[in-house]
Amino acid sequence: MSITKKKCAVFTIVKNENYFLPIWLKHYKKYFDNSDIYILDHQTNDGSTEELDVNVEFVINETAFDHHWLLNTVENFQVKLLEKYESVLFAEIDEIIYTVDKPLNEVIIDFINDANLLVQTCISRDLLHILEIEKSLDEGDLIIENRKYWFEDILYHKTLLSKVPLKWVLGFHYITNHTTNYTHNLRMCHLHRFDFELMCKRNIHRINNNAKIEEGFHGVHNKITDRNKLMDFFISEHSKKELIPEEHKIILKHI
Repeated sequence: MSITKKKCAVFTIVKNENYFLPIWLKHYKKYFDNSDIYILDHQTNDGSTEELDVNVEFVINETAFDHHWLLNTVENFQVKLLEKYESVLFAEIDEIIYTVDKPLNEVIIDFINDANLLVQTCISRDLLHILEIEKSLDEGDLIIENRKYWFEDILYHKTLLSKVPLKWVLGFHYITNHTTNYTHNLRMCHLHRFDFELMCKRNIHRINNNAKIEEGFHGVHNKITDRNKLMDFFISEHSKKELIPEEHKIILKHI
């Protein structure tokens, strides 16, 4: 007897993300039922994953920033979800995926109903904090209303919505088993460089939480704790800045 699958699930993976997790949940609850939202909790101990009204599943690894373990964990969980969903959306905790022409959940249904499509790729913009004219944010401050600029971040044109199991490279930047596809115009607002002080705190937090320091490129920006070096990275893309269009600000005004 065949099992009737639900339409789409969304999931992320977290460890002590008491700032970003409420923002992530606030966004995706606009488009998904609570029962279709999944949080992979990697030994959180800051209370942020307690008493949530969405699905929380626990995963364990001795190091907090092990790219190979992270990749395998996410790929395996996507496969698990595809057993009961027609499609799955994966978004890291600082990735806000949305659409412009109509709501994200309606676009996902269009994608599911298109038999010619197996995956969808996001067009990414990375929010910028222009320190000369914009304040650092306090807890509770809305992000979009306090930021004016972003830039196109080709590295984060990620393929994250799929009807089939995906094989990503480390960092989830590219897939190796399917061709990218932009048919349904998925967008990503990447909350990475939107606040300098928050980035400093997060990097120190990662190192203090037993992050695995790996050689090479992967996650190099997450290992910088020196303020001057981090500032160099933080402002390295400012020359690419462009104003956030008003129609995008309206859609993202809740974050």
